[in-house]
Amino acid sequence: MTFATTNVDEQGFDQLADGLTGFSDEAQDTLRKSMLTTIFISGASAQSNGRCAYMLGEDGSRIWLPNTLRCWITDLAVVTQTYESFDPVDKLLVSVTASDGTNWVYRCGLSSWTASSFLTCFKAMSQQQHSEQVQITLSAKGRATFVAVSTIQADLTTFERVSIPKADLGRKLGYDEALDIITYVNRRAQDNPDSQAV
Repeated sequence: MTFATTNVDEQGFDQLADGLTGFSDEAQDTLRKSMLTTIFISGASAQSNGRCAYMLGEDGSRIWLPNTLRCWITDLAVVTQTYESFDPVDKLLVSVTASDGTNWVYRCGLSSWTASSFLTCFKAMSQQQHSEQVQITLSAKGRATFVAVSTIQADLTTFERVSIPKADLGRKLGYDEALDIITYVNRRAQDNPDSQAV
């Protein structure tokens, strides 16, 4: 074994651990992990082979994901995304835990058809259904992406699509109504005795 002496100035010493496993800036690590677990929703295209959702790879590339995910809904939130040259945009975040135990966050514009279909499905679910495993399926129609939510049945192997009331079909939600549904769903989850098991 041969040892070599390395001259390290004060600034260089701070950079020695860069890229080593276990050594990282917490803020950058948190941001990287959140981007890797965020599911961005967009319309399907020829490039995506009909897939409507992607996550960002470490090099900034899009990694297209399947359109269906078995999961438990854990939280709904709204965040405001700010831009340097554009007006701020409200985003709906749907946090879920997949059947394999990984955590994901669906991200879409709050004023989008995607958000309206998510929230309309969640509103139509019973409190018991909110505590059970669901199957989220994305489908593209033109430039919009819609969501169908199916709930697990008593046999624990099959899923049945949530039935939306006729009055809510094909209707885009307004800002206040969307916030009311988010509050309602989150409150339901907190009040649900079965939600602690997830």
